[in-house]
Amino acid sequence: MKGHKINLRIKNILQIICNENDYITTAKIAKDLDVSGRTVLREIHDVEKFLNQNGLKLDKKTGVGIKVIGSLREKQIIVNLLNGEKDETIYSPLERKNIIISELLQNQEPVKLYNFTRTLKVTEATISNDLEKTDEWFKKHSLNLIRKQGLGVYVEGKENHIRKAMVSLIYENTNESQLLNLIRQNLDNSVVVAKDIEDSSRNRLLNLIDNETIRKIEVLIEDMEKERNYKLVDSAFVGLIVHIALAIERVKKGDKITIDHEFLKELKRSAEYLIASDLSINISRCFEVEIPEDEIGYITMHIKGSKNYKEKYKTGNKIIGSFELIKLSKEIIKTAEIETGKFLGNNEDLLNGLVNHLGTAITRLKMKLDIRNPLLEEIKTNYTDLMKTSTKCAKVVEKHIGIKMPEAEIAFIAMHLGAAIENSETLIKPIYRVAIACATGMGTSRLLAIRIENEYDNIQIVDIISTIHIAESFLKENEIDFIISTVNIEKCFKPVVIVNPLLFKEDKDKIANQIKNFQNTNIKHSWNKNKKIKFKDKLISLNIYSEAIIQILDNFFLKEIPEMSSVDALIIEASKAIEKDSETTEKIRMALESREKKGNTVVTGHEMILLHCRTDIVQKLYFGAVKLSKGLECLNGEGKIENIKLGIIMLAPEECSALQIEVIGYVSKMLIERVDFLKYLKDGERDYAFNELNDILKEFYKQKVNN
Repeated sequence: MKGHKINLRIKNILQIICNENDYITTAKIAKDLDVSGRTVLREIHDVEKFLNQNGLKLDKKTGVGIKVIGSLREKQIIVNLLNGEKDETIYSPLERKNIIISELLQNQEPVKLYNFTRTLKVTEATISNDLEKTDEWFKKHSLNLIRKQGLGVYVEGKENHIRKAMVSLIYENTNESQLLNLIRQNLDNSVVVAKDIEDSSRNRLLNLIDNETIRKIEVLIEDMEKERNYKLVDSAFVGLIVHIALAIERVKKGDKITIDHEFLKELKRSAEYLIASDLSINISRCFEVEIPEDEIGYITMHIKGSKNYKEKYKTGNKIIGSFELIKLSKEIIKTAEIETGKFLGNNEDLLNGLVNHLGTAITRLKMKLDIRNPLLEEIKTNYTDLMKTSTKCAKVVEKHIGIKMPEAEIAFIAMHLGAAIENSETLIKPIYRVAIACATGMGTSRLLAIRIENEYDNIQIVDIISTIHIAESFLKENEIDFIISTVNIEKCFKPVVIVNPLLFKEDKDKIANQIKNFQNTNIKHSWNKNKKIKFKDKLISLNIYSEAIIQILDNFFLKEIPEMSSVDALIIEASKAIEKDSETTEKIRMALESREKKGNTVVTGHEMILLHCRTDIVQKLYFGAVKLSKGLECLNGEGKIENIKLGIIMLAPEECSALQIEVIGYVSKMLIERVDFLKYLKDGERDYAFNELNDILKEFYKQKVNN
């Protein structure tokens, strides 16, 4: 790459403007980077200099914005180069604060300010200002920040408060799914840190927990689950690993936690103590460290507070019985009815949900374990009335257990009530009849359909169609209100909403706006799920389904490629896997590339690209995958770089029936819903993947037979 060394901020600005086809204002760039507009303007000179040195120009228009002048390919080359460029890290104030807190929590000895100025590349005055902010954070966690002239800074407080602060710091900066991804990667001996924990300040936070320690603990907990037939939910699984990992590090340093003697005696009488005790013995052997009784008590508390109450009204919780939980839940529902004016008394799902949730929540509150709700801020901001209602409902529980309910728990109650209230309202809501469309009708549209079905009770998906086969007569006959498509549709007789297949927030806003447009119209549809099909027609359909299933199984392939330079190169390899004849291979390549130009097919967040098309080159259905051993960096639907580990290839004849498309579309849908299926494909396990595919198609066929 030509040009001088660039810092992270210049690199980020370059990536934003190179990924933008139109003019973009410095204010928008500043908002995206969470800096001031003046800061962006200061960097523009170096941004322009860098572009000039690399053969591109920066066009600046007052009141309009800035734009990179160059072809899409030239801009992509710059983006690719930037991704390989090592930059000088500039930490934001929040990142500096988190790094300082992390270092102080880990160090028993005072830390000199010089250490922070050297690490964070800022002045001592800036560090002093940062320490003022960290002081507030430490006080919130019952810890004191001590600053001594000539000695340095350090944290003072009880061991259990220090550990709680460590856990809070981790959860404030990484959510449970990110931590779970990191833990899973450690188990797979992955060298690369999870993509969504990629900035250096977060990596430093994760130094609170040793990677090798995480890997070993995960194995021990999974062994415990198998031996005891005791399955932890993901949030509890992550929480227990974090707790044990921190405990091991602290015990090794001689920092031991204490627990009330009488409470420990009570814990020892529980079945969970035996589990914790066995787990502690294995931890001691594995890490060559003695786990004291008090530590076993804390592990017991985590296991007790992580029970997954799946059985209706059933709880093994000794702190509060099932009858009391039902009574409490009914009181909450009654309070909610008074506050909202909605009748919820007959909602069995709401009652069952509250009973199951409160069992675990009250256990955690009684044992002073933290309750975390990742949606807390969103609920407080967007559902203020519901939070007020839930706060009044929470007083029912507070009165019973004598403990104030934290906001996170009130937000959980709000989520249960919100779902129930929404369901009660959908009984009188109009139903909107929708067709889901993509370029082929078998790939990204199926993924989108899953999201729509899960997200909306008032949208009925009438059909999943190809954009090239949209007929005005079909839309009229099926009373379609609007179309939700993954690609642009030039001319259409009905309104079209273009969204990403994974349905991000901005996509939901588009759908909401479209629904608002119908509010003044008299739309009255009803669900017709039980439409009867004649026996003869059903047999014909089953025959088509059978034929399609056999084709997919016969033509399945899984190929592994060590290295891949581009999506175009991946398409070439995929085409060769389907057909050996060079002329036919070339035609398949052209068909796949043509589809790819119509819209991005990277499945964001799943390390996968969905290459698919309908073409007259093939006469049968094809489903297969190409495993990319070293990965392939591509732009996803959000315009961000994503490391692709798997290329999914699906082909169908140009004139194949809707029933055939339904079969292969169902397989693409299962890529998201069947975790094992995707895992086996990514791991290159052909036989296991084929067995999963076989089960998926068997399941599909059974559904059709029984309908």
